Amino acid sequence: MNDNVNATPINGGAAGGPGASAGGSSGPVSLPDVDLIASELTRTLPAQRFFADKAAGIDRLEVLVQAPVVRGDADAPDVDVLFVRVHSGDASPAYLLPIAWGDALPAAGEDALLAAGEGVIGYDALVDPAAVTALGRVLAADGALGPMELKRVPGAELAVPEKGRPMGVEQSNTSVIFDDEVMVKFFRRLHPGTNADVELLAALSAADCSSVPHLFGWVELVVDGEAYTTAMLQQFVPNSADGWSMALTSVRDIIREGDLQPEDLGTDFGVESAALGAAVAEVHDMLAATLPVRRRMSGEELVAPMRERLRHVAGIVPQVNELYDAAEAVFAKAAASVGSDGVPVQRIHGDLHLGQVLRTPRHWLLIDFEGEPSRPWDERRLPDHPMRDVAGMVRSFDYAAHYPLLTGREDSRQQRYRVGEWAQRNVGAFLDGYASTSGRDPRDDAAVLDAFILDKAIYECLYEAQNRPGWLELPLAAVSRLLDTE
Repeated sequence: MNDNVNATPINGGAAGGPGASAGGSSGPVSLPDVDLIASELTRTLPAQRFFADKAAGIDRLEVLVQAPVVRGDADAPDVDVLFVRVHSGDASPAYLLPIAWGDALPAAGEDALLAAGEGVIGYDALVDPAAVTALGRVLAADGALGPMELKRVPGAELAVPEKGRPMGVEQSNTSVIFDDEVMVKFFRRLHPGTNADVELLAALSAADCSSVPHLFGWVELVVDGEAYTTAMLQQFVPNSADGWSMALTSVRDIIREGDLQPEDLGTDFGVESAALGAAVAEVHDMLAATLPVRRRMSGEELVAPMRERLRHVAGIVPQVNELYDAAEAVFAKAAASVGSDGVPVQRIHGDLHLGQVLRTPRHWLLIDFEGEPSRPWDERRLPDHPMRDVAGMVRSFDYAAHYPLLTGREDSRQQRYRVGEWAQRNVGAFLDGYASTSGRDPRDDAAVLDAFILDKAIYECLYEAQNRPGWLELPLAAVSRLLDTE
């Protein structure tokens, strides 16, 4: 057990006395010992959506922290927080696991993380509304969840919630909602140091940026002398829609209403795209001001990661390898376009696309500032060119436009023209909105913008080839268009 936390091992129910069964019904539950927990998680963890190391598997799992956080709540199961380290080859990532204990699962379709016999089941506490509610009340009242300490943003007030609920299925993290006012995102795969999402949102919230949900606080756990960000608390905005869903609705209307111009449709996205461009520009300007970076990057430094990615992807995706020379020429042109004094870099979002923005009744909000999941953790916090975010949005418009054609039901020549027209119109509106707020038009640096867009499309080819081969044609077609090789 780690000396930096006051964590009591779970052993035969000793960690807090009798437990409550799932759903809050009372009854003693004898909890499994640490060896059984480790054995069960080695078996079940790779099947979880948030487990990021599926390909490698688990050689060995250590439970470094076990701590009771909910005990004796008549309306909720007992909950413990586990900090585990997974050993897989040369890697040893850490994971946060809030475990609820009971004799039954909270809902059909949920999976047990631990089946310890004698009617004892351990499951993900964040899928159970009763457990979520209990966690929120403990956190607000005590300022902690066992050894995890709440760090409040100055001036932020957090009331003890009446009701909590899971937000829904997510890939790498899990979010829950309290009283439709506060969202708490629990980070699953943990890294030492302050999470970039917390760091950037804290700076933007302090600057009163209108294009992000405001940060209320975050939760830290210290293990072996290193602090890990385990959760963050931010403003929840009800009645909001994600940009991807809105864009798809607009695209499908373009396909169905073949005789109407985009601007004549009730779901025309042009105005929204311009407003989104303005929101991205505001975030970039405020990040540059609140987290200043006194560094410039030469043209060769700028394209070096693009060239490395091209080499890597070309070795995996044969279609990209066939376009290697043409892609290299685009990167060379971008490098040559940068003056001798280089270009300024700054903190950016790092993984911006239509799924990372929310449309509220008032404006657009950017969310999830953790950076590109495929990049090493330390690299995600490095300063970069804001054009990377702009390119991410440009590619996302293209994805949304062509996504309906993947089904094969809608793929006529006219439909391909219509969706291409939609993408061009909305990319232009987005860039117009960005330029109107920032005073800098990304199209003025066309060679650099083209390089970032191509780099993003090449990354998408790798992702689709490895995860969704049926979608590979979408980014491959984009690469061909960008290189004018169709």
